[in-house]
Amino acid sequence: MRNHASFNPSSIVIVAITSYPKWYRGKLRSIKHTDKIRGDLALELARKARDIGYQIVIADSKSTRTFRKEVNKIPGVLLVRRRSEKRSPSKRQALRKASKLTNVKVIVLTEPEKVSLVQDSIPLIAEPILNGKADIVVPKRNDRLFIKTYPSYQYESEVEGNKTYNEELRSHKLININDEDLDMFFGPRAFANTKQIISLFMKRYGFRIAHASFPKWYFDAEEQSNTSYFPIVAALKTGFRVKSIEVPFKYPYTQKQNEERGSRELFLEKRKGQRIGIIVELLHFVAFLEKYRGTRVKKIYN
Repeated sequence: MRNHASFNPSSIVIVAITSYPKWYRGKLRSIKHTDKIRGDLALELARKARDIGYQIVIADSKSTRTFRKEVNKIPGVLLVRRRSEKRSPSKRQALRKASKLTNVKVIVLTEPEKVSLVQDSIPLIAEPILNGKADIVVPKRNDRLFIKTYPSYQYESEVEGNKTYNEELRSHKLININDEDLDMFFGPRAFANTKQIISLFMKRYGFRIAHASFPKWYFDAEEQSNTSYFPIVAALKTGFRVKSIEVPFKYPYTQKQNEERGSRELFLEKRKGQRIGIIVELLHFVAFLEKYRGTRVKKIYN
């Protein structure tokens, strides 16, 4: 990595949401214990973030009391209780807190298990924003590490998902034909702590359910799209500077083992459902942005 001598970690805030109702202290007892594996990774991420000097906000729901106690032992972590079980409202709740912290210039919204990102890549994705060259950064996984460290089915699913997502963005002239693909299915987003950018991540959209064949339970923008996908698409449409930056991210080994051996069928179905839902939601959201009369997307006002 380059020398980041002028980089001030305290100007960055890491934002994540957690929910580990089956987490327990001590050693891992089974590779099938997803909450234990992910909760341990979230604690590791929080410790590393604070050791480096980043600010951090975690919004938690339903985790065990022992997990919350472990988080509270880490000096400087702001832990808040989630008011919603859904991901997007919880992320908005945490973002409101994070945006008001002292000296914050860049917000990094990430899954709490992505230790490698916090350990190795925050300066890479924050500097274009700090230097005024980008408003939003979508980190892009190094393909060699992507294929090496991820479960094979997740690699294949997310490569296909990214391909379809970027084709749709190009077809609506949201990115140029020669622009590199955005790694949209990699969860982390970094963005400037400004009123205009924050407002993109605070907007709420829902779907008008026209008939029973459109399954309300399957497509829900309040799960992922409202805070991870739609803000990027809206930023591209509005003309904000969205930049792709490659990062040396490595998927945690224990998480890979859990998803390959411990709960493979569950995660296979989960990845498939997420990919289909996110792509369909994009199709409807683009129609909404282009003011297509038949769109099923509606803006929800607070």
